[in-house]
Amino acid sequence: MKKISFVFSALLISTISFAQTAEEVVGNYVKAVGGIQAIAQIKDLTVTFTGEAQGASLEIVIQKKPSNKFIQTVSVTGMGEVSKTVCDGTKAQIGGMQGSQDITDAAKVKSISMQAMIVPEAEYIAAGAKLVLVGKEKVGDEEAYKISVEVGETKLTEFYSVASGLKIRQVITAETPMGSQTITSDYADYRAVNGVKLPYKMSQDLGMMQLALTASKIEANTNLADALFVIK
Repeated sequence: MKKISFVFSALLISTISFAQTAEEVVGNYVKAVGGIQAIAQIKDLTVTFTGEAQGASLEIVIQKKPSNKFIQTVSVTGMGEVSKTVCDGTKAQIGGMQGSQDITDAAKVKSISMQAMIVPEAEYIAAGAKLVLVGKEKVGDEEAYKISVEVGETKLTEFYSVASGLKIRQVITAETPMGSQTITSDYADYRAVNGVKLPYKMSQDLGMMQLALTASKIEANTNLADALFVIK
């Protein structure tokens, strides 16, 4: 009986030792992409994605400057700039072909400004994000940890590869002029930029439209001017 109890206790200890928490999974991701010190060495970042949407060529340019400055511009061939999001940390503005909208609600601004981080996941704990490990799930042929994330008003479901520790999928439900929309983004082809691994390929499923995006250029530490992020 004592022998059985000992075996059970050893099994329990072993299980606890190898248990993962959501914080550990995210922490392993931060290590996998290069670590806190490497991330801190990037003072600004410009990413240019190119792809196609419904037969039209598009370009998405993302400019970020920690801790709270962010721009995302979407341009379509033959139409020019179709949308632009700017955040200066205090307020944000979302513009499009139907006009622009100023956002001053603190929770919403915080959610947008999180995108200004070089690796937003590295800031989850400091930002007070609620992280819950839901379990494991297959993403394609790859086993992944499934995590629920809440940052301000933003709710995400993220998937991190068990094998590599890298994030391979993110699912977010956002409110749009056409109603609630679920966006699934898959990440691949991680490459080092100034010592930090970033995904060069991103596939997005927007329900009625799919995007296959490739980073044609990623530049770090180009001294982006603060004036770029001024909201007029």
